Amino acid sequence: MFIKDKFLQINIILLRGGKGMKKGESGVGTLIIFIAMLLVAAIAAGVLIQTTGALQNKAMVTGQQAKSQISTHVELISITGTNGSIASSIQKVSMIMKLSAGSEMINLQELTTIIDTKSASSTFSFPSYTILYLQNGTDHKDNYIAFGDLVKVEVTLPTNITKNEKVTISVIPKMGLSTRTDIVTPSDISNYIVHLYP
Repeated sequence: MFIKDKFLQINIILLRGGKGMKKGESGVGTLIIFIAMLLVAAIAAGVLIQTTGALQNKAMVTGQQAKSQISTHVELISITGTNGSIASSIQKVSMIMKLSAGSEMINLQELTTIIDTKSASSTFSFPSYTILYLQNGTDHKDNYIAFGDLVKVEVTLPTNITKNEKVTISVIPKMGLSTRTDIVTPSDISNYIVHLYP
């Protein structure tokens, strides 16, 4: 009887030990799954952060380009004409310009000038016009117009402009807004230099 009771106690202990081992194995499996989920979450978070950073950089570049597009342009200070070989007509047009406030530097060699008259429309791109710096700003750079620069751009017209003629001058940078000025030539073009604007 004593021996049977001992065997019974041993069997109970073994059974209890077996249940504990099963619980231990179940706990280790859960821990492995939990660690795997943490790793997946960490990788996903890393990819999300990287993607967010790339999108932010792209948005900043796009914003800067948009700002340049809407704020960059030149401001025309004065426009004069030079009396041509034909009496009482203008053969050359000179424009004195500066960079508008808040603008980025503009490459003058990428500038386009369009002059529309009643008889013709002429487009001028570098080197079909001449550039002369009248004043250099603190950020001056050759072939560019920067803040503080005062630049004279002169074009020779294929067809002379006569008196009392409506003329539209558009100065268009490669990136930015165009500057359009409408003028009417005076009724008297007897002087060598004719003031057209302002």
